[in-house]
Parts: sequence; C-alpha cells; structure tokens
Amino acid sequence: MLVLFETSVGYAIFKVLNEKKLQEVDSLWKEFETPEKANKIVKLKHFEKFQDTAEALAGFVPPCDER
Repeated sequence: MLVLFETSVGYAIFKVLNEKKLQEVDSLWKEFETPEKANKIVKLKHFEKFQDTAEALAGFVPPCDER
C-alpha cells in the first residue's frame, strides 16, 4: 500500500511496511510520535518538491464554505 502526503513544499509517497498498524486508528498517531517509530510503519519512496507557489496551489480546492 502506498500513502500520499502533501505539504506546502511538495508531496511524498510512502510505502506502508506494517498495514496492521493502520487498522488501529484510535492509537495510530502514537506510531508517528518520533521519526524512529514512523520508520517502522512507512518508508519514503519518493519526494517531489513544488517548483513555486503557483504549482503548489494549482490543485488547491477551497473548502465548501469558501466557494
């Protein structure tokens, strides 16, 4: 399983190493408290940096209440 994570500087694609941990949604945040713990759950496969602000905002869709 792959996970897409987007930030203001770019996006990352992670490979999930332990899918069973993702099923424990109530305590999932605990698995990401430290980089060491996160590395046991996901592995960075690719990071793509946005070239500029225009590219970063190109796919932005405002929340429903702002339309």
